[in-house]
Amino acid sequence: MRLPQNSHMRRILLAQLPADFADWLDYVAIISLFTYTWQVDPVYFAWFIVCLTGPYVVIGPLAGALVDRFDLKGVMVGANFGRALTTFALAFAGLPELMLVLVALRGAVDSFFSPAKQVAIQTLATRDELMATNSASHVINQTSKVAGPAVGGALLLLISPQMVFVVNGVVSLLAMAILLGLPANLKPKTDTSTDVGDKSTSMFSEIAKGFAVVLEKPALWVTIGLAAMGFFAIFLYDTLLGPLTRELGFDQTILGMSIAAVGGGGVLGALLLGSVKRQIHPYLLMGPSMIIVSGFTILLGWLAINGWVIPSYVFIAAFFTVGVINVGTFVPIRIVLQLETPPDKMGRVTAVNEMTSIVAMMSAPFIGASLAALYELGVPFIVGGSLTLILGILTLILIKFVHFSAAGDLADLSKAPESG
Repeated sequence: MRLPQNSHMRRILLAQLPADFADWLDYVAIISLFTYTWQVDPVYFAWFIVCLTGPYVVIGPLAGALVDRFDLKGVMVGANFGRALTTFALAFAGLPELMLVLVALRGAVDSFFSPAKQVAIQTLATRDELMATNSASHVINQTSKVAGPAVGGALLLLISPQMVFVVNGVVSLLAMAILLGLPANLKPKTDTSTDVGDKSTSMFSEIAKGFAVVLEKPALWVTIGLAAMGFFAIFLYDTLLGPLTRELGFDQTILGMSIAAVGGGGVLGALLLGSVKRQIHPYLLMGPSMIIVSGFTILLGWLAINGWVIPSYVFIAAFFTVGVINVGTFVPIRIVLQLETPPDKMGRVTAVNEMTSIVAMMSAPFIGASLAALYELGVPFIVGGSLTLILGILTLILIKFVHFSAAGDLADLSKAPESG
């Protein structure tokens, strides 16, 4: 994989290693505290996902608009410094409620880093380097989802969850230190032909234009709708993975390995998908992927309800397999957005997609927690898996009705740059 020639862009990619790693290092520690130390009610896991993702809905659009106007170095350095401070504070959170507040505060600060990084790629990488640079960024992002939970789970064997937060705070400071080497006044590219007018007004109008573009093209709004419903189905049960792991008799180490296995499967799935050179309709990948994953999810729910015992390696292997297959759902979604969106509106359409999916994600955990409380812990998994099955079948049916204006360009699905 060819790295960009610009030394500042290479420095940003280097800083992304600890920055993305910090996003996942203490995830298992937080889940373990909720599951094994405090043994909280299922609704707390729902609030956890709200606090984890909510700031990106509330602060994300504003962060994206502000990033276009401020020094990128200052934004990225400040985001990592703020994340370090809030992560250190997690070590002193003695109550689950305080933990949730700090997680939300960290998300609000961290929501500035990703858009700043994307603008930096657009600013510093040459046109012929964009694909390679985005691919390198995507590999780092996916690898962190493997290494972070795995290392976090391993650390829990040696140190307390509170010390894991301290370690993670140091990792964020490392990212900040690397970014300090960037030049001052690193600004995004500007379009001199655009009349900026009243900047405070233009931020809201530009967000509205993103929704207008989506509604104009069925290929966009149908795909974004499928993505949102898919995330809703996943998060009916995703935040209950910790309690389910405990219910099946596994400790926090197996929990960390299972989360890491999903990320590892995602890396392998992307590599496998990259070897496919012929044109494939995106829904022809998404539909079967959803259907297969639904089978694993429903089976996991039945395991919990019936108290069936399985070896830990089978449990981890199942999550690895789900990670591999899920690539067939999420990568084609990004490809559709890239091919169907006008180049000058990609950022706004991406924001619409992310906001729609996160709103769906925020509502689902409460429904899942209610189902677990009213019935059994495995019920949200069965309901979520059943909904995924319906979505998979619907996606295959929609192949005949949804037309893509750039369908001939859907050949190499592995080269989609990371979104978000």
